Amino acid sequence: MKWWMGVWGVLAAQPLFTLSGYVRDQANREPLPGASVLVKERGTGSYTNAYGYYALRLPAGQYTVVAQFVGYRSETLRVALRADLKHDFWLREEAVEVAAVEIVETYEQRRFSGAATSQNRLEVQRLKKLPALLGEVDVLRSLSLLPGVATAGDGSAAFFVRGGSFDQNLVLLDEAVVYNPGHIGGIFSAFNADAVQEAQLYKGYMPPEYGGRLASALDVRLREGNSPRWQAAGGIGLISSRLNVEGPLWKDRAGLLLTGRRSYADLFLLLAQDPELRKTALYFYDLTAKVNYRAGEKHRFYLSGYFGRDVFRTSFLDFNWGNATTTLRWNFIPSPRLFLNTIAYYSKYDYAFLVEQGNNRARFSSGIEDWAWRTDGEYFLSERVKLRFGAGLCRHTFLPGILEPTGDSSNVRPYRVPSLRGVEAAAYVQTGYKLGARWLVEGGLRWAGFGLWGPATLYTFTPEGQVQDTLTYSQGRLIRGWGGLEPRLSLRYGLSDRWALKASSGRVQQFLHVATLSPVGLPTDIWWPTTPNVRRQDGYQVALALQGTPRWKGIGWDVSWELFYRWMLNVLDFRSGADIFLNPQLERDMVQGRGWAYGSEWMVQKLTGKLTGWLSYTYSRSFRYIPAIAPNPFPSYVDRPHQATLVLNYTLNSQWELGFTAIYGTGRPITLPVAKYVYDGQVVGVYTERNNRRMPDYHRADLSLTWKPRPKEGRRWQSSWNFSVYNLYGRRNMWALRLRTDENNPNLQRAYNLYLFRWVPSITYNFRF
Repeated sequence: MKWWMGVWGVLAAQPLFTLSGYVRDQANREPLPGASVLVKERGTGSYTNAYGYYALRLPAGQYTVVAQFVGYRSETLRVALRADLKHDFWLREEAVEVAAVEIVETYEQRRFSGAATSQNRLEVQRLKKLPALLGEVDVLRSLSLLPGVATAGDGSAAFFVRGGSFDQNLVLLDEAVVYNPGHIGGIFSAFNADAVQEAQLYKGYMPPEYGGRLASALDVRLREGNSPRWQAAGGIGLISSRLNVEGPLWKDRAGLLLTGRRSYADLFLLLAQDPELRKTALYFYDLTAKVNYRAGEKHRFYLSGYFGRDVFRTSFLDFNWGNATTTLRWNFIPSPRLFLNTIAYYSKYDYAFLVEQGNNRARFSSGIEDWAWRTDGEYFLSERVKLRFGAGLCRHTFLPGILEPTGDSSNVRPYRVPSLRGVEAAAYVQTGYKLGARWLVEGGLRWAGFGLWGPATLYTFTPEGQVQDTLTYSQGRLIRGWGGLEPRLSLRYGLSDRWALKASSGRVQQFLHVATLSPVGLPTDIWWPTTPNVRRQDGYQVALALQGTPRWKGIGWDVSWELFYRWMLNVLDFRSGADIFLNPQLERDMVQGRGWAYGSEWMVQKLTGKLTGWLSYTYSRSFRYIPAIAPNPFPSYVDRPHQATLVLNYTLNSQWELGFTAIYGTGRPITLPVAKYVYDGQVVGVYTERNNRRMPDYHRADLSLTWKPRPKEGRRWQSSWNFSVYNLYGRRNMWALRLRTDENNPNLQRAYNLYLFRWVPSITYNFRF
């Protein structure tokens, strides 16, 4: 009762006025999300939202308000608040040596002061200083440097978070879903770092606005392109190059951001002596564009788009795949206390390849297509209480497979696996409140549901897997719906000014599944909805954390230790020998069970000084129990008990910077035969257990050196060189294992290590003008 009366007293205080506005970069006018706006006299403040907007509800009076953001000079406003006031802060980048900067507040300190656990932010400017494979700064690959995140190894963009599978990660680009975020089978990320403002990973507690995936949410935000003058930047590497152009379309009203990338390693094959190699093409390209328009003080409109494509072509194979997204966003401020964000987006992932048999050629294609709408709101009740709410709809169209003849292939009959359609809906509300000096409570409630709609042809099966009945549904008929509440709660107890205990819990439902023959994810994966035969996945997680921001001899540190336990219901797998292509009865081979994962994560970061970086260690286990394929629980594909990373960045002087990363991880589980027999002249393996062996442990070290020539006075051209070596000591990390019959002993099979990269040096020239 006292708590409620305290809240009511805050809300009822009179008179109250609102100080609101944006915090932006003075040079390029980009918003600064997460910047702090502090009121010195009251010892309170707020952070800007994802769009750089802040609002403070204060009693009438004289105030000193300070806006600050790491790497920028703070700006102070002295104001006599007697009515609602709008004020934008324009911050300038700090132009002195890092060692001399007193960083008033970092992202880690903001994370410490909040109640949420298990969140990490990737700053693109920091990533550009670290070693990168083939010179390409990669947002997805950099995730493996964080505790609790693992990858499948070299050559894969798939990432796994706290024992979840790759399809249990929600990946957003400017609020649109991206279904396959990799290029060239995962060697490169689909995201051009020049266009990215920041990437936020939620691996434990997900704010209620996120959902639909059990393991994590990765929210990648594009820059707005608000530069007051036209400028260009780019980079030229050994196998790819990129270009970024941005500038004003209408002074103080509209701006444009346009970026592009293209790999060109295949162009060197034109010099090969082998005619077959000269016919080979393997490349990717992507384009990212964003237009922003300010229609007065209360309305801002944004239109962004992404289009990426991969091509692999030989004399006998023609394969291409890619993503396309378009997002229309409207920011509306009906009052200083209310901020609304409405988006409508389109997203599509598809792939196609030509198959050939004799003189007959056919094209196989598959994909998934989304049309979605969502509105989110923030209402600033007081200087301590903020209410967040929202709702949205997404229409999914699943295209399992289409076979079409090409050319004169008259003997090939067109065939289409019937498409499926579903509508996913969600609504949420969230708030937080500080109880006294030590307790902070943040919580929310999300409702999520999914409806499967006709037209559709579904099947029922006997326990033996035989078709029992065929069910046909007409256009526009609701076949069945699923839904439920997803509570989210996080608590913080301040032990002191530098240390805090946190706890969080939450539930997430997942209505979309992936039909794949590889647990690492392939371009040929098929997305599938929840149906009467394939149940929705259901996940729960609890976490306990100790976080601190100690200072020792003037050096800022960030220390965290987390324990987590996650359990998952109706996780999906396939029977051995399943066929996912052109199979209208695909659900017959789908099997479901339960999974669980638990672990502990440690991370120590050095935040200030010439030497910065972090050291992390993760111990975790992940298991599955699916009775249809194994009688006993077995380690999941992502079960890697031990993982450790070391990331260092050293500023030698204003021109030279050194980057170093080291990674170690337990080898991932694989399934090997325990015996063999010969049938009809062929050697057949005998398998008794799923994931009964492990690959060798994975480890490598990378090194980079960045040189920035001294800028010439009055010259706009700026440049830098990045020299890096990936896999510094040439470790043969296993990518796959192949069994071959021994040439000298036909009764013996030997295992061979297939690896992708040893020493990989690269040089990249970056420029800006």
